[in-house]
Amino acid sequence: MRILHFSTDDITGGAAKAAYRLHSALGEVGHESQMIVLRKRADDDRVFQVPPSEPRPWASRIERLRKRVPGLRRQPPIANYTFNLDLQPQINLPALLASQAQSPEITCLHWVTGLLDVQAIRRLYDQFRCPIVWVMADLEPMTGGCHYSFGCEGFQHECGNCPQLTPSHLRDHSHVVWQRKKEFLADLPICFIAPTSWGRERLRQSSLFQHHRCELIPYPIDAQTFRPIDRAVARDLLHLPQTKKIIFFGASYLEDRRKGMPLLIEAMNLLNASASSLEKERIFLLMAGLNGKQLLGKLPFAGKYLGQLNDDLTLALAYQAADVFACPSIEDAGPMMIPEAMMCGTPVVAFNTGGAPDLIETGKTGYLASQADTRDFAGGILGLLEADNGSSMQVSAYTAARNKHLPEIVAKQYSELFKSLIHNE
Repeated sequence: MRILHFSTDDITGGAAKAAYRLHSALGEVGHESQMIVLRKRADDDRVFQVPPSEPRPWASRIERLRKRVPGLRRQPPIANYTFNLDLQPQINLPALLASQAQSPEITCLHWVTGLLDVQAIRRLYDQFRCPIVWVMADLEPMTGGCHYSFGCEGFQHECGNCPQLTPSHLRDHSHVVWQRKKEFLADLPICFIAPTSWGRERLRQSSLFQHHRCELIPYPIDAQTFRPIDRAVARDLLHLPQTKKIIFFGASYLEDRRKGMPLLIEAMNLLNASASSLEKERIFLLMAGLNGKQLLGKLPFAGKYLGQLNDDLTLALAYQAADVFACPSIEDAGPMMIPEAMMCGTPVVAFNTGGAPDLIETGKTGYLASQADTRDFAGGILGLLEADNGSSMQVSAYTAARNKHLPEIVAKQYSELFKSLIHNE
């Protein structure tokens, strides 16, 4: 089966890694899977970087004229978080489409901000006339541009008055983008894939796509890399203390407000206040992510900062070395770090949001804390560190994640979905 994926990046960032892992898993089971990306980093002949648009000499002249004449100046809105303004991408889409020797049987969209705008997605459908599958890395497919709404319910209506945009008003840019999606995409036979039940629930609330087909299929995770190994070996390789109770936490960007690091600091201070002096001495923190040195200095326990981990082997070692993985995310379509940790046999403490409730069963595979309740979060960490059933919890965590995220299992689910979509088409 010929599958053509579109993703802004191939292996840079969580959403890109998830897309590339799916592309690889489908290739492993015999599908002809290819990726079109804006920025290529992977050494993979099946990943193609999209050609840039041809230069237009007159465009720069018009732009200079706009800047000089006040009435012609364009004032694009300013977003206070990652936002898809649906601007025309600077890519040569006609050349890209013409380069396809054979049309795909399935078009698979991932995180496409900066790669495809709404009209380009419509053109893909008009060109290939094959089913579109859109894997929801976040909320952007169904909103007026925001990737996460932070409690805003605008996507359940028509967007507008966007709290993430300046200027913001009833007919602001978020409403314009929502209208474009309604005009060009709402009538397309798009099948959405929610990697977690969190995404599926929000699609059902979407004013644009609530009646579209939506399947719950987790992301595949490499079981050869993310697997249990002897904890002492992992600690030795990372030069970590063998006798400590190690709590690992991290994110691609630690300063991302969705990732909840201020809540983690508060939880660690509560843990420090409630633990005995002996327990405090035994706790050791392990952290990974961008700009983490300052964060480690705000925490009450000794620890080690691994930096930003760009390879899965070192990331897996961090999970394998830890007694507990702490995930303080407060709004997340995933994160993938939860199933990755569990695939390594490491129990997880997380807030009751995102993909956490899909995998975590308190007392069996980790601890599910009440949303944004730092005292409950701290108590969950302490409970796991003191648990008598630590070994059985490790096995349960590994089994729960493997049963859902093994690449062969995920690829089979996608294969069956693709066949049904093609049959219906």
